[in-house]
Amino acid sequence: MGKILVVSGHPDYKKSLANRAILDEFHRMVPEAEIVCLDALYPDFSIDVDTEQKRLVEAETIVFEFPLWWYSAPSLMRRYFETVLSYGFAFGVNGTALQGKKVVFSFTAGAPAEAYTKDGYQHYYIEDFLPQFRALASLCHLTPGGEVISLGMTLHNQDDKKESERFYAKVKLHAERLARCVR
Repeated sequence: MGKILVVSGHPDYKKSLANRAILDEFHRMVPEAEIVCLDALYPDFSIDVDTEQKRLVEAETIVFEFPLWWYSAPSLMRRYFETVLSYGFAFGVNGTALQGKKVVFSFTAGAPAEAYTKDGYQHYYIEDFLPQFRALASLCHLTPGGEVISLGMTLHNQDDKKESERFYAKVKLHAERLARCVR
């Protein structure tokens, strides 16, 4: 198995409950994976493009992990896409640096599954938000490795034992599904 790179685009990873717990559990399952937290490295959004492109080139499997914010990736993750996945590197003339690498999109949403229906309060299915990520992968010559999506990833009362058990069961399931995608 080749090098696995996880790029975490959570805007405040230390305060994250779901995404941090998922990546902690995932790292226990796949300890060889390199996890890069963009918010810790680039709080000012000034991304070191050369360093990040080198990481991508060295990886065989790339995971973009983030919470769904306003129906897309958070702004720091989007900034990463805009600057690191540049013309001439990831796409366009001579832009084949990522060709054939496997990509997995892993994200969470706080709203429950029933919200992501035509009759739910989101008025769209979660699948309706995926084409942008699939198009990004295609443009960058990445090989789709799947999407791992978990909905209803909120824990309102950590003192409620049943609610906590349900939440952490979803965390573990997400991490297990992600581990299967990268192997």
